Amino acid sequence: MRHRLFTALLLASVVFVYANTLANQFVMDDELYILRNPQVTDPSLQRLFSPNPVSTLFRPVTFATLALNWAISGPSPLSYHLINMVFHDAATWLLYILLLELFGSAPEGAAVAFAAALLYAVHPIHTEAVAWAVGRAELLAAAFLFAGWILHLRDRPAASLACFAAALLSKESAVAFFPLVVLGDYAIGKWKSGIRYALAAALLVLYLGAVWKIEGGRFGPVDIPFVDNPLVHLSAGWRILNALRVAWKYVALQFWPAALSCDYSFNQIPVFRDWRHTLPAALAAAALLGAWVWALRGRRAPWILAGGIYFAGFAVTANILLPTGTIMGERLAYLPSAGFCLLLALGWGWIWRKTEYQAWGLLAVTVLALSVRTVVRNRDWRDTLSLYSAAVRAVPNDAKMHANLAGEYFSRGQLEAAAKEYQIALRINPESPDTMAFYAALEFQRGNYLPAGAMMEKALSMSGRNDLNYDFMVVTFASILMKTNHSDGALEYLNREIAEAPAYAPAWSTRAELRFEQRQFADARADADAALHLNPADAQAREILNRLGSTPTPLRH
Repeated sequence: MRHRLFTALLLASVVFVYANTLANQFVMDDELYILRNPQVTDPSLQRLFSPNPVSTLFRPVTFATLALNWAISGPSPLSYHLINMVFHDAATWLLYILLLELFGSAPEGAAVAFAAALLYAVHPIHTEAVAWAVGRAELLAAAFLFAGWILHLRDRPAASLACFAAALLSKESAVAFFPLVVLGDYAIGKWKSGIRYALAAALLVLYLGAVWKIEGGRFGPVDIPFVDNPLVHLSAGWRILNALRVAWKYVALQFWPAALSCDYSFNQIPVFRDWRHTLPAALAAAALLGAWVWALRGRRAPWILAGGIYFAGFAVTANILLPTGTIMGERLAYLPSAGFCLLLALGWGWIWRKTEYQAWGLLAVTVLALSVRTVVRNRDWRDTLSLYSAAVRAVPNDAKMHANLAGEYFSRGQLEAAAKEYQIALRINPESPDTMAFYAALEFQRGNYLPAGAMMEKALSMSGRNDLNYDFMVVTFASILMKTNHSDGALEYLNREIAEAPAYAPAWSTRAELRFEQRQFADARADADAALHLNPADAQAREILNRLGSTPTPLRH
């Protein structure tokens, strides 16, 4: 009866705190990984088991579930958020069952397992993983890992390995499964046959080999932008020391999740190359690791597993073993925080043994406070304007968030607000060609052609064709040159752009505009037709044809 009550409370708590995410829209990378991702919009086995064409991520299970959402509701975000809530519910329940399997025989085992899972269900640091549609990778990896671990403990090796494989194909952080099952068996003193560990290790090696080959002989992205992770430009030693400083920031957010952000990039977390700033965090980490080793030597099972889940969960995302695509991200704490919640529950269990009623009261107050914070934080994710506005309040030194907020204001026609945010972003990071280019586009729209041209020219000199916004920069610069009576220069840029990126429709429509102004009507019509064949919604090309008194020429095959 008590077990059923605990289960019902866990499942209900997730629904209670995350129900308001159902009204949220798509934000940030949702467009890249859902709306413009053929793995989701037009899936096939070959596409799903290939790296993402833009980021090279290899997550077939995650993309398969998103493709299922697309089949159900297309670009409507409701079903994506609903399924994310269901997956978080599943991960929470599986964590509870896992902890019962590991510690349920102890007098306070069931109470501690419930307390840990309840804290996990409502903790605000999980909002990024649950409220963000593509945060699903974290939910799936954790849920399959917990399920595989439970099946391992119940001596169902085939099903356990299947869950391990599904976890790996959901997100790379699931490599933690193998060390965790070994650590768990050691902690509780119940070893399995050697072949079981060998098979799990073989699966891990097979996965790592496949990822190495798929990603071109490496792990992780080929090019990590400095603005996303300043640690990539440090030597291994200084990178690790700074990563340990960041690790303590995760701990602080889990204890006090008051100011949460979807991004912590340059220059919110300063990078140091001196002992004064890096040594204290390293010494504190060494002391924590020493305490965990003490628990390990004494086979204090709950404490071993709390530390093990936390450390293993962060192993591949903490910029310690290798640099990753971000200096810090709250979604990365989704799996490790299970260890943190277990640690808190163990401390709560000590109170429970002394005074049960007061312990339940303390847990209720804590859970209520965390739940309120989570519900409030979910609303930050309702749309891009809310998200970026919340971010610049939480991380005021983050150039990327100021630039993103500026872009959102720009798209809404709030040019003064956008200009202010672009200026702040460039004060923090004056070497960002993308921010400079979009600020130049804003000035161009406001009619300030000379400063716009100077900024765009500088942005182009700092950028290259590998920049996703390079085509936009070239065409906008050509438009500025047209407005400042430099038609020859504009034509030169547009001709080169069309030669190098013939599928970029704005280059054709802008050249059509130029040729119309030069009264080269036949060439203008041909360019406008080409633009509309590439993008039937190209308003500039259609306007040229309207002025020419023509309709688009049918595409000849």
